[in-house]
Amino acid sequence: MCAQWARLGADPRRARAAAGADTAQPVPEPDYELPPALWPAWACFVCTWNQWRIVAGLGGAWYEGIDHANLAATMKLLGVKKKKRPAVFGHVRVLESEGRALRNEQQD
Repeated sequence: MCAQWARLGADPRRARAAAGADTAQPVPEPDYELPPALWPAWACFVCTWNQWRIVAGLGGAWYEGIDHANLAATMKLLGVKKKKRPAVFGHVRVLESEGRALRNEQQD
């Protein structure tokens, strides 16, 4: 969580002090519960983590996004029903947009 605060340009200890909390205690990582409806999208996203298109140019190389053909193949391999694939695709795109920022940040 400290890394998330740092990306926002905030110091978690100062925020806790401003809120009157004890600054000696580390900020705990929150637990997240994924709704069952989003598990197929998460599984597809994790399985395609190494299937990103990389674009190289004069400014360097960066991750553009998940290769859609590989994503479709992954959905088929994981047994995502055909009628649910458009929704899963949309959810993976949301994860991809968040992941893109993180993956490209690592190269800076």
